[in-house]
Amino acid sequence: MQFPRIIGLRRSRFLDAMLVLAAILAGGAIVNFQTSMAMQICLSAVLVIVTIHAWQALKPEIQSIRLERNGEVFLLRVGEIDYLIASPEPKATIHPWLSVIRLTTEDGRRSTLIATVDSLKGADFRGLRIFMRWQATFNEPSDDA
Repeated sequence: MQFPRIIGLRRSRFLDAMLVLAAILAGGAIVNFQTSMAMQICLSAVLVIVTIHAWQALKPEIQSIRLERNGEVFLLRVGEIDYLIASPEPKATIHPWLSVIRLTTEDGRRSTLIATVDSLKGADFRGLRIFMRWQATFNEPSDDA
């Protein structure tokens, strides 16, 4: 793998489709729920609010990440111009189709990187998985968790 490796991220269509499917199924359950019309309207309103919130939460806050040979990770947030050094938190989830990595920057802000197979190029996804499994230097777990 060549270093430094810059990986651009985009929104996952797979996660968007899963969210829409879950909202449709929940809407169908509300419609078939035997209760008053007022209760169904209230439940539908809650479903719409939760779906909108989840849709906005799935919007990537990280534009790209840069992986270095020495195990360091840098991230570029959406709307910013400079990369910040970030430390991966323990207990990252690395699977063949999904990776969830929590990162803390030196200024203390936390970000969650959700990378699916369709949110980046195939070679970049494999490179990210390999890097996180074998080369990344993670923060030490805290005792208060």
